[in-house]
Amino acid sequence: MRYKDTLLPRIGKPVGFLLILLAISAARVSALTNDDCLGCHGDKSMTTQHDGKTISLYIDGDAFKKTVHADNGCLSCHVDADVKGDEHPVPLKPVDCAACHDKIGERYAKSAHGVAMAKGDKFAPRCYDCHSKHDILKPTDPKSTTYPLNIPYTCGRCHQEGSKMTETHDLNKHNITTNYSMSVHGKGLFEDGLIVTAVCSSCHTAHDVQKASDPASSVNRNNIIKTCSKCHVGIAEQFQKSVHSPLVTKTNKKLPVCTDCHTDHSIARVNQRDFRLIIARQCGNCHEHKTETYMETYHGRASLLKGGERTAKCSDCHGSHNIMPAQDPSSTINTANIVKTCSKCHPNANQSFTTYLTHATHSSADKDKYPYLFYTFWAMTGLLVGTFAFFGLHTILWVPRSIIERLKAMTKQHPH
Repeated sequence: MRYKDTLLPRIGKPVGFLLILLAISAARVSALTNDDCLGCHGDKSMTTQHDGKTISLYIDGDAFKKTVHADNGCLSCHVDADVKGDEHPVPLKPVDCAACHDKIGERYAKSAHGVAMAKGDKFAPRCYDCHSKHDILKPTDPKSTTYPLNIPYTCGRCHQEGSKMTETHDLNKHNITTNYSMSVHGKGLFEDGLIVTAVCSSCHTAHDVQKASDPASSVNRNNIIKTCSKCHVGIAEQFQKSVHSPLVTKTNKKLPVCTDCHTDHSIARVNQRDFRLIIARQCGNCHEHKTETYMETYHGRASLLKGGERTAKCSDCHGSHNIMPAQDPSSTINTANIVKTCSKCHPNANQSFTTYLTHATHSSADKDKYPYLFYTFWAMTGLLVGTFAFFGLHTILWVPRSIIERLKAMTKQHPH
């Protein structure tokens, strides 16, 4: 039928277009509704076979009404089910969450998970692996898979040692979930219920997870300070002013970051025995000679004994996040502050007490810095060795003479 043979020319184009839209809307009304879908999928016995496994197709309609997608129709996600009648294709295509969550979809596509999925890695997590499918709840809901208290379990489904993913992929880190649960963050979450403590997504982000070797990763060495500062603001401000900060020290050498001293998944409380006993060794990774000289002191030797965690460590004197050069007025070992620093352990400390040279040695490495110690040591060592050498030689030469004289005396007493 041609346009001029219809009623449209008589009633006018605007009204005609309105009728067309109403007709389209009427056609859409015949599309499947949620109730239509639940007519089949509301049956708990409804299943299908896939890869030799029986998969349930049951959907709890009442539970769905409490989810973040409660106002959505089934067809808004399962677009290929939008057909006449109730015979949709089987199986349905995977849901494209990026159709609505486009910004998140872009970030995910560039992440390590998204790249792995694009390469066909069957262990790469999809949206529903973390958020579930038909029971997606707000992250603030304690029942949500993305609620802070549940995130370690959600990520642990893949990253827990012994999972299919850990057995088939060569990962740089192992025992991640176990180490996390024993860390200060994990104990704060599981033992104290502090949902503001750091969980997996706090450090690795939620949708833009990248390998630590990637410059764009939130846990890359160049970004880790910024990541930790999201929670530890005050500490980050102190660190940025210290000698370890790239803003202060310009060098081609690798400067320490948070994870060098505190590690990543097994962060311990800094006042606990296990952490304090390894402070010198950690500092020694960069300051090897200073650690050697520390171990020669009373503090160093005492730290090897029982209760050694209570003896002074590097951070007790130099500070931890606010380490400054000795000549800086704010340094804890500056002349103006050293008495106060020592007084933390030695209440009666005075200026004379602080003249003790903590790291001074007589080794050749410190010859130019402490020449009087070097030459005094070797002078006294030479005197000691010379004295023992002289009298030792004297004793050795005297022995045969002593034997001869003893034989002569015996001969005189017993001539026969």
